[in-house]
Amino acid sequence: MTTGYARVNILVEGHTEETFVRDVLCEHLAMQRVLVAARRVETGRTVDRIHRGGMPSYAKVRRDILRWLKQDRQAYVTTMFDLYALSDFPGMPAAQAMRDPYGKIAMLEEKLADDIGGTRFIPYLQLHEFEGLLFSDVQAIDDVLGLAKPQMQALQTIREQFSTPELINDGESTAPSKRVLKLYPGYDKRAFGPRIAARIGLATMRRECPHFNAWLLRLEALKEGDTDA
Repeated sequence: MTTGYARVNILVEGHTEETFVRDVLCEHLAMQRVLVAARRVETGRTVDRIHRGGMPSYAKVRRDILRWLKQDRQAYVTTMFDLYALSDFPGMPAAQAMRDPYGKIAMLEEKLADDIGGTRFIPYLQLHEFEGLLFSDVQAIDDVLGLAKPQMQALQTIREQFSTPELINDGESTAPSKRVLKLYPGYDKRAFGPRIAARIGLATMRRECPHFNAWLLRLEALKEGDTDA
């Protein structure tokens, strides 16, 4: 074990977030003396395989969070799940009635923390989904996806409608990923999402996305030996 470093295990929704953690977050957080690992949430088991990825029922998510907390008692566990299409998480009925997206996400994260318990668990839900981060720099989206048919002006028009990319809403046709797909039908989240994110860089994402920035600030502040194991 590397001394002098805090360790954080990040439970993510899918391949895209797993790659984002590995290619973008790991190096940055290591410079802050925080070592991170990521794995996709477990969705099921067969005799010879553990199935991972996607957003199963909250019962399965809860089980996987608690499992990792138990397996690695010297590390923190945090999450990186999209708010988009989230269904049966604690506090969801009350949160759905809230008009303020930041109030909604704060309530859901608080309820999640209360349900899991312990100081080693740090809840984080992405507002509204991973692609929201990509709208931090629409030029980067077009640089990667728009070689055949640039759509820079359309992207800029979308971005200018919101004070922060995190507020691009989660409707079936207006969620960030749906907007990107409409402009770039060849967009594949797993193939292109992490590439665009790396091109944008954390500094820009943090400046444009306050909830994401607050999560990273909390991870950066972790110290070795602060866990309650």
